[in-house]
Amino acid sequence: MVRRRLAVLSLVALAACPAADDPNLDGGGGDCNPAVEVCEDPVPSTCESYTPHGELSLCTRTSTDSYTVSVKYTGAGKLALDRSEVRLQSTPLDASAKFDAATQTFTFHEKGVPPSKYSFLFRLQTDGGQVLRPLFVPLWIGSGVEYAQFSWRDSIMYQIFTDRFFDGNPLNNINNSVGDLARVTDARSQWQGGDFAGITQKIKDGYFEAMGINTLWISSPIINSHNSQPAVGLSDTRRFSSYHSYHPVATGYTHTEHYGYATPIEPAFGTADELREMVNEAHARGIRVITDFVANHVQKESRLYQMHPEWFFPYNACDNRWDEARIGCWFTTDMPDFDYGGNDAAVKAVVDHAVWQVHEFDIDGFRADALKHMDDKFVRALKAAVIADVETTVTNHDLSDEAAVFYMVGESLGGWARYHVRKDMVQGQVDEGYYYNAKNSLLAFTASMRDLANFSIPNDTAYLTSQPTMGQAGGYPGAVMGNFFGNHDQVRALTEAQSTGGGYERLRLAQTYLFTSPMNVPMLYQGDDIGTTGGIDPDNRKMQRFTGLSAEEQKSLTNAQRAGRARAQHPALRRGSRTNVLVEDWFWVYKVSDGTEDVYVAINRDNTKLWSPPAGYVDVLGNCAGGAVPILSSCIFVKQ
Repeated sequence: MVRRRLAVLSLVALAACPAADDPNLDGGGGDCNPAVEVCEDPVPSTCESYTPHGELSLCTRTSTDSYTVSVKYTGAGKLALDRSEVRLQSTPLDASAKFDAATQTFTFHEKGVPPSKYSFLFRLQTDGGQVLRPLFVPLWIGSGVEYAQFSWRDSIMYQIFTDRFFDGNPLNNINNSVGDLARVTDARSQWQGGDFAGITQKIKDGYFEAMGINTLWISSPIINSHNSQPAVGLSDTRRFSSYHSYHPVATGYTHTEHYGYATPIEPAFGTADELREMVNEAHARGIRVITDFVANHVQKESRLYQMHPEWFFPYNACDNRWDEARIGCWFTTDMPDFDYGGNDAAVKAVVDHAVWQVHEFDIDGFRADALKHMDDKFVRALKAAVIADVETTVTNHDLSDEAAVFYMVGESLGGWARYHVRKDMVQGQVDEGYYYNAKNSLLAFTASMRDLANFSIPNDTAYLTSQPTMGQAGGYPGAVMGNFFGNHDQVRALTEAQSTGGGYERLRLAQTYLFTSPMNVPMLYQGDDIGTTGGIDPDNRKMQRFTGLSAEEQKSLTNAQRAGRARAQHPALRRGSRTNVLVEDWFWVYKVSDGTEDVYVAINRDNTKLWSPPAGYVDVLGNCAGGAVPILSSCIFVKQ
């Protein structure tokens, strides 16, 4: 588990709380040196300004190393502590000593805490047996963009296919030769052993921090079918396993509705406690964790489907009908599709399941799978629940600029990317346009650098304004899109380059472009840091490799590490504005500025070009010096 110094939690009497804009509250006291003077805690240990949350009211105060959390019950009767639960960082704690029975108030005051995320969860009952609406209280403590000053424009994301990343605990591996799984004869489509323990080990090893990564996108942790599955294509006779976690069976599980499952967590990935450990280890390092959220469908073994078949559309194949039948079609013959538009009870059950996942494991966002295939009613209900029951410490829910904002990025391919980007839906989508332009200009070389420049600069801010799309409008000031040049549904980036005579040099150009595109989230797919090859699914989902790298693979990893750290260290690359410096058919130089610094980026597909940044700048990638940009190389110039 995360090692942290436990400060004393003390029960305090309630009194007046200073105004929220008091300079001593957030980050105050930073000039005090405890070695030579007595330092007062800048956060008051008392509160009187509360925000209602059902029959509870909440007050929080934070500084760079302390917090106060006060929760008051305002309903009828009294709270029953013996039937209630309070958690901190997903771990139950005995809160009886922090409870004032006279005022029906819990108050926690802790100072001197190390940087991390400190989320409280209150699941309370009254002495009359009433179960109260849970209260989740997310707090990021610590200075800098890694912690309390984080905005989702600061996110640098790494996509992990949990089963294909690293096997940290072989004891939880699935035997692919047992039962119906034996029908899966292609090893690429079988379970391969990656798990939460493996991700945790790599977090501890510093693998992600070495690349500047501060957000992990992992597979859905919910139990999937352990039988073989049919293909999406109706004429395809192959069988597949559910290692990718897109065939959920424990959908609907909450802390009060178990549907008969002893645990909802995929056993091949590990235990619920191992998931909690992974999240806490990440948070202690300023790394967010988002999970795939699969809400469009279930696998037919799901008890939710067996109990409520009326919540689902009748069978209707998606194969070759993805747009005309986008809402209501089944991805495979074994994947019933939710009819959210016709069943409010289904909407509530799955939204409650989503909120339970956040509360239970303290995750920081969702990558919403197959968003365009769900009724808008569900998407809006999910967003409303996030605002009401997850973002309880957020001031402005319409933007993405506070550390406790819950980020949702959807997947809506085929021209639907803008549709759901609204303040009442999701902050972003995986940007399909970005993918195709990066692939064409940097990997396949079927388009020019001039084409890429013409696309990129307006696209950096394209989703910040509302524009017509698919009969409605999408885009708003809080939009933060997901940029990518490869993921689990695409032919591998290096393979795209090799298919037209290229190689690792082109992959490194794409890495540099991804990490220096401002305003949106770069999403790097595991394996695209070293140069994994592969064709279409399942060939594009190989196990990640960490040892025995070739010289080209190591060079690519080093490039990704240097480019990622440059983004992490230079705010202009995350929040700045990109402008052209020099645009040619095969050579592009751009500047990214935020008003306090300028960063220059050169990407060269041509023979060696002569170009120099202003005096005092150096290339952090180590490729460019003396005014030369070598052939098939890129440079990120920062001020020394």
